[in-house]
Amino acid sequence: MPEYAIRVVPLGVYREDVEWLVQSLRNILNSTAVIEPKLLGMSVLLDFYDEERDQINAEKLLKKLQSVVGVVPHQRILVLVSGDGFVEGLNFVFGISKPGWGGIVFTERLKPEFYGDSPSAPLFRARLLKESLHELGHSFGLSHCPRRCVMRFSNSIYDVDDKPASFCSSCIVALNRLAPGLLRVA
Repeated sequence: MPEYAIRVVPLGVYREDVEWLVQSLRNILNSTAVIEPKLLGMSVLLDFYDEERDQINAEKLLKKLQSVVGVVPHQRILVLVSGDGFVEGLNFVFGISKPGWGGIVFTERLKPEFYGDSPSAPLFRARLLKESLHELGHSFGLSHCPRRCVMRFSNSIYDVDDKPASFCSSCIVALNRLAPGLLRVA
């Protein structure tokens, strides 16, 4: 079976949250998961910042990152951006991904304080894990799932909070076919 690697690239996200996420990914995925703090600099975001929207253009950023960090078989890049992302036609996105490459998770709307609530590290981290697994799932070939599953589309933070940080049985079967050995057997 192939060895999988997840390279987590934080851009402005607190190291403690990134370390927690990496450990959580190691517990769920049969892969090495490493933090790559120097792979990209914050300046990469400047070209994709839309001043009018006060958001980062997720599609353009993803395209640029793909050109900087190419596709490597069995490796995925997970970029964590302390910011708010959008794609044309949507007000915002929690994340975006590219099959075979990896994905980006935008953390601004995952923070309880974005909605006027008190900061909560456990809630933020739960949301971060769900959206990271969601984007990684897409990067390994999964599509959105209608079930109670981490692959269910989230139109709002309530949807993120409602879904589990795990794959449903159908997505597990699909993921085992698409990426044999990736999921740890419980």
